[in-house]
Amino acid sequence: MLRKIILVFLILFLFINTSYGTKYAGEFLNLGVGGRALGLGSAYVAISDDATAVYWNPAGISKLPSQELVFMHAETFGSLLNHDFLSWVMPLQNRLQNYAFGVSLMRLGGGDIKVTELPDPNSPISSSNRPYIKKEAGHADYLLTFSFAKEKSNKLSFGGNAKLIYRHIVDNSAFGLGIDLGLLYTPTGYLSIGANLKDAVSTLLSYDNGSKETIAPSLRSGFALNKGYRDFNFLFVTEAEFNFEGRKYAAQYWQGDISLDMHYGWEAEYLERIAARIGFDRGDFSAGGGLNFKKFSLDLAFLHHEELDNSYRVSLRVKL
Repeated sequence: MLRKIILVFLILFLFINTSYGTKYAGEFLNLGVGGRALGLGSAYVAISDDATAVYWNPAGISKLPSQELVFMHAETFGSLLNHDFLSWVMPLQNRLQNYAFGVSLMRLGGGDIKVTELPDPNSPISSSNRPYIKKEAGHADYLLTFSFAKEKSNKLSFGGNAKLIYRHIVDNSAFGLGIDLGLLYTPTGYLSIGANLKDAVSTLLSYDNGSKETIAPSLRSGFALNKGYRDFNFLFVTEAEFNFEGRKYAAQYWQGDISLDMHYGWEAEYLERIAARIGFDRGDFSAGGGLNFKKFSLDLAFLHHEELDNSYRVSLRVKL
């Protein structure tokens, strides 16, 4: 079964090398969610053991033993943008044992877009041809995701997302539909391997003015190693992110239209109560921590960026 799934991924991989996408059309989908994942440098595809798995790797939701809710709020890039995420995952019982369902909503938006206009040259009060501010408007991107996963065995899980995108920019709007495919393989108790093919067959954004954009597929794949020692648990995770839209110098490594960015993370956890994390997200430093208390988990991440302002992410997980 694992060989068949890997074969499907390889076929899609060969397909997306010949597909076309509008560069950065889906960049808002790449900001990441969850304080723990972001503190680990966004290297989470091989872990995905909480309700944020609907974003990182939908196959991971089959590993959750009970219902879980995650909420995250952040103000990013000097408080220019609000970034919100809400996710709910429910393991299915009875006839659908080893299956799980999830739904999530993400919003990225802001305001203060100044819409300018040239004055009417025939107006008697027009003294210059300089543009003036006609109004101020806002913008927002919404992502609604429905996730489904199956645990084929205690080592292998696979899942997928069906997602709806709505974009509003000033006076225009756009809709898009897409799918993601995820795989999680745990051959041993200390090693897990994950892969997530996002926008697997390209996602088309269609605007109300007739224009169109295409979000090209991207592939994230990595592995995680964990080791317990007395009251501690140590985790190392690494992940490779492939894009196929000709990012070139905007990526860490590139060849033709294929680009590669790396993610790394380390975590030390004590008594499953308190955790400290550091990571590197495309070369940018990240750090964070977490507190677990009964059914509640609070995670904080600090994200450094060379050119944009540093930012923070706070998320709350609740086991229902």
